[in-house]
Amino acid sequence: MKDSDLKLPTRNVLTGAVVQWEDDDLGGIGDTVENLTLAWKDLSVYRKKKHQTSIWRSPTYEEVKVLHGVSGIVSSGNLVALMGSSGAGKTTLLAAISRRDKSAMTGYLMLNGRLAGADLIARISGFVPQEDLAIEYLTVKEHMEFMARLMMDRRSTKPQRTRRIEQLLGELGVVNCTKTQLKALSGGERKRVALAVQLLNDPPILFCDEPTTGLDSWAASAVVSNLRKLAVNGKLVICSVHQPASGVFEMFHQVVLLANGRTAFHGTIEQADQFFGSINYKCPVGFNAAEYYVSLLGVQLDKELESRERIRRICDEYQRSDIAADIESRVGDVQDENEYFNGEIDDKNEAFERYLTLVKVNYFVQFYWLMWRNIQSIKHNSSIWIAEFVLLLFVGLIISIPYMGHFDELDQRDIQNVQGLLYLTITETIFLFIYAVFITFPSEVPILLRETASGLYSPLPYYLSKMIFWIPRAIIEPVVYATLIFNVAGLHGGFMGWLGFTFVCVLCANYANAYGSFLSAVFDKMETAALVAVPFDLIGTMFSGIYLNIGSASKYVSWIRFLSGFYYGVESISILQWDSIETIDCVDIPGIPCIREGPEVLKRYGYEEQNYWRNCAALGIMYFIAHAISFVMVVKRSRGTPVY
Repeated sequence: MKDSDLKLPTRNVLTGAVVQWEDDDLGGIGDTVENLTLAWKDLSVYRKKKHQTSIWRSPTYEEVKVLHGVSGIVSSGNLVALMGSSGAGKTTLLAAISRRDKSAMTGYLMLNGRLAGADLIARISGFVPQEDLAIEYLTVKEHMEFMARLMMDRRSTKPQRTRRIEQLLGELGVVNCTKTQLKALSGGERKRVALAVQLLNDPPILFCDEPTTGLDSWAASAVVSNLRKLAVNGKLVICSVHQPASGVFEMFHQVVLLANGRTAFHGTIEQADQFFGSINYKCPVGFNAAEYYVSLLGVQLDKELESRERIRRICDEYQRSDIAADIESRVGDVQDENEYFNGEIDDKNEAFERYLTLVKVNYFVQFYWLMWRNIQSIKHNSSIWIAEFVLLLFVGLIISIPYMGHFDELDQRDIQNVQGLLYLTITETIFLFIYAVFITFPSEVPILLRETASGLYSPLPYYLSKMIFWIPRAIIEPVVYATLIFNVAGLHGGFMGWLGFTFVCVLCANYANAYGSFLSAVFDKMETAALVAVPFDLIGTMFSGIYLNIGSASKYVSWIRFLSGFYYGVESISILQWDSIETIDCVDIPGIPCIREGPEVLKRYGYEEQNYWRNCAALGIMYFIAHAISFVMVVKRSRGTPVY
């Protein structure tokens, strides 16, 4: 089927008006599935609690039951609030029924009476997290373009995506923010942009984790008002909410109250007033009902036993109520535990065909847009890169100016000068490019987990986009840096000497990027990575040939130099410099030996002339090994549970 053949109507997400797709629009993602019912039965969630008794012992893990066999049922056209005090389990329940939680679970999750698999739930639902994680330097328009290209059907065209973005931003009231960077948005604007992202494919179910948290009353009311309009026009919208204002609370059609992992109430707001009144907990006139219910179900530290007894009584009374009995009867029994919505189209789930047949973009497209996002982020953050580049040139001047004129006629004292300059050139190159990428993965892992868990892209194109994105910088900057040092200090070798000198610096810079990526990917925290890197780098510089003569080192420790990028870099540029020097003047100073040729200097430091290309190859091999390990670790970490 051609794109031009797809002409299905779509519903305006907020007004309910039917919009006809133009000839070049992509159909199949517009209409909301009618009469959708989501139910959960005897749902329990278990989490592992870590106990670290001593730094000398391995941690032990205790399995803690967070949700205790809760049941409920909600349907299209409703805005549902999941409420409770902190630790009640509302976010856990939201993550469980949206299948975003990878914790151990028991019970049943049903869609229109059939067991629902995680794949289908992910396809037909959107999830708006409490904290929207994104690349902060992107503008709203760039962020929406990136998300639309990876989320929407591969067959959609650029005009279709553009119209969809403009429609959503206009209806959600953030069309004036398209050129504003995400970091500059207000809390309410950021929430609405996150909502727009999840509505790109017009999912029939929308999960929102505390959409009003951190917002003032006006912004919270605006966000919930938008969610209510979505629900009224056919969607099922489920939100975890923490003590909304009275006006905001009244916008919800249904409320699910949780306490200590149990259901304390599930029904309409009117039913909640009747139920709590029937057990002598009538909300006082003029008091915020939401705040009152949450306070009833919270544990007061000074009255802990009394609070827990009150919570137990309320939960027990609800379980015996007619409201709970009605919910249980509507949830019903699971007729066939092997019958799933598993992503295959049959006569029982034809209504979901448009979501199940949505074609995801391939690896190449993912790589292209991830690279595009990297470039856009740098364009908006170029001042930092420029500052780092200027700092690199400044360092180059600082370490080369003291050596000006010393290399015109070399004598014995200049041997130390040359080696000191060569050592500083390599170490500054490596350290700068290690820390240029050092913070990459610790800062982006939460974003990576969110976006890979939602199926936006795979770890392979993500890592390749980072790996290749770093290469131009690790070529251009070392070339300028090495050229500055070579000419200011007046190093020997002419054009070929300069070419070899810059080539080694480029190799060291790329090795440093790979090594920094390795540290960044392997360790969860930058502090831990730095703690490990410092002694390793110290040993590496020790075996670079400046502090320890390689030729005199014990055979039991001399092999360590083969793990040091510093050694390969310093030896390589030392070979380039000293191999071309035929005469070194002797000086009549007691205690200073007379070394007359450059190759003799190499022998003094334990270097060998034939090792140049071996060293270059070793730097290349270390580059690929470090990146391979980093990629494996990124894949491993991408399989973790996202933080919602």
